Amino acid sequence: MADRIKLLVTPYKNPDLDGTACAFAYAEFFQKNDKAVVAAIFGTPHREAQFVLNKFNIPALADAEAVINEVDEIIIVDASDLRGLSDKIKPEKVIEIIDHRKINEAYTFPNAKAQIELVGSAATLIAEKFFNSKTAISQESAALLFSAIISNTINFQANVTTERDHKMADWLKTNFSVPPNYIHEMFLDKSQFKKSLKETFLDDFATFHFNNHNLGIAQLEIINVNKFIRKDLTEIKKILKELKKERSLDFIFLTVIDLEKAFNEIVVIDEKTQKLVEQALKIEFKDGVAKKNGIIMRKEIIPLIKDVLGVGKLF
Repeated sequence: MADRIKLLVTPYKNPDLDGTACAFAYAEFFQKNDKAVVAAIFGTPHREAQFVLNKFNIPALADAEAVINEVDEIIIVDASDLRGLSDKIKPEKVIEIIDHRKINEAYTFPNAKAQIELVGSAATLIAEKFFNSKTAISQESAALLFSAIISNTINFQANVTTERDHKMADWLKTNFSVPPNYIHEMFLDKSQFKKSLKETFLDDFATFHFNNHNLGIAQLEIINVNKFIRKDLTEIKKILKELKKERSLDFIFLTVIDLEKAFNEIVVIDEKTQKLVEQALKIEFKDGVAKKNGIIMRKEIIPLIKDVLGVGKLF
């Protein structure tokens, strides 16, 4: 009989590149320290994560559904609350949390040691574990972690970028061969939707509950944002209306980051959400669309929204 798997490393369901990279690499870190561990995911990886796996011929991560009943302990990476996690994960089995979000609910895992640090990418925190302990890292883990740092910091253009992200990206590049024009190729692939627009929204859709209000935010990170918004605005608004009704949301909006020109365009469908976002981000809308120069990530928007809703001046 095969040895029982003692430890599972896993991110949110249907993980993005950061979560996928962290699970793969942190499991490797434990394996190199003689621990019985597996990296596995619930659902399917985001299209950007799949691009990187394919680019470097990295095997797909294991199916967490198939192993969850065999593990004794769980580590969650690039995640720190129950929303978005599989309901198969028992909070009391979680022994460690690694994340980089200011807004988190690490306290909901009673037995977990939490490492929550405000760097641009959770991949930076995993890379540091290899770097600081002088543990050898595989080309596959290096490629995944480097790509995740580039993605999460929008190639170091995002406000969330720290010197630690730069340092780890530079180190990771010494451990694998970066293909020519790789970053543009990764961003271009991310901009080519392989599902319906609604399914694409749902791949990176997050909900929040603040001061008795339910908020939903879809985030896209693509190139040629202006062209996308002009071409698909009617469909975008239709999808937002559907999601607002289906999920019983009080507020909903889409934020789209231009990966190469460094700005956001935000789309709303109702006056209440428009007022909320205008207050939080100090922008003005025309026909439901507003532009914000510079990049602002959803993780940065959330505390600003929470502050407005918490003050109670909106209504």
